[in-house]
Amino acid sequence: MEKILTFIIKDKKLLLLLGSDQDPQYHKSFWYVVTGGCEKEDSSLEDTVKREVLEETGLTLTKIVDLDWTFEYESLGKHCVEHAFISFVDNYEIKLNEESIDYKWCDLDEFIKLIEWYGDKQELKERLIKFI
Repeated sequence: MEKILTFIIKDKKLLLLLGSDQDPQYHKSFWYVVTGGCEKEDSSLEDTVKREVLEETGLTLTKIVDLDWTFEYESLGKHCVEHAFISFVDNYEIKLNEESIDYKWCDLDEFIKLIEWYGDKQELKERLIKFI
């Protein structure tokens, strides 16, 4: 399954979403970024990023950067390949959907501290710092 994740940036702040403890995979609440699977109507990974950001936050993107960084893992019995992006927005007006219960705009250090990340947080910080 092809998936995306995107780090959303506005004025050198990164957006974190607090997931619901009703999450079907993790069954707990934690801070994360917009993620989602590609659907038939998406003509590209960038289209998936735009759609997922709009669905999960109500935000419209002004720019998308492909980080050329992928992750492979198993989720709910499916093999997933997740592609990482940076997305830029020009407003802070968040409209959460049912997947999230709160949100927070963070500086880079707070973002790295709070995000539930299964990889190397130092590598994550090094990849993000170029865009802040």
